[in-house]
Amino acid sequence: MVATLPDVGSGQSTSGARRPPAPWFVLGAVVLLVIAGYFAAPHLVRLTASEPPSFSAGAVVTVPSFGERGTHILAYEYGKQFTVRVPISNSGMVPMTVTDVALTDEPRPLAETVAVTVTGERLPLTLWPGDTMRVELRVRFGNCRYYHEREMQNMSGAVVTGHVLGASAVATARFDHDLLAHSPMIIGCPDRTLVRGDDLRR
Repeated sequence: MVATLPDVGSGQSTSGARRPPAPWFVLGAVVLLVIAGYFAAPHLVRLTASEPPSFSAGAVVTVPSFGERGTHILAYEYGKQFTVRVPISNSGMVPMTVTDVALTDEPRPLAETVAVTVTGERLPLTLWPGDTMRVELRVRFGNCRYYHEREMQNMSGAVVTGHVLGASAVATARFDHDLLAHSPMIIGCPDRTLVRGDDLRR
């Protein structure tokens, strides 16, 4: 009796052949990677205030023992303007195109940023990884009519708005101490009336 063995040397097998991925599958995977990168890009930015901020004379009183990290208390005087200078560094992995910097992104802030310059230049500017931009903020006290007397607004750092690889991004460069603004008493806020309840509160 003669046994017939299968031909294993031809290397051809129709059942075990691997087909290349369909073009639509490859395209879909690429699209998903692009979308994931777009949404992940803003989280790759790491901004820090590389030095403590400096303020115009008389603008703040620093109380190291107030709060967890100490506090810079703003000397609120309606309509008065002061300057904040702070170096902001990008310790992240991607560049950020900076379009605005402010002390807070809350609506109607007690300390409202009215002008921003970076070493004498205007925004927008690109902050590359490892680089530092020296930001100067011109800030005006206002909006007290929207707050109750002695209400406090806390600001932890410079709020930086911009774009990272085409995606909108907001990051905070934290100060060494929190920044605290107190709403004045009713007689210190010209925007208020003397009738309680007349003014819109936040």
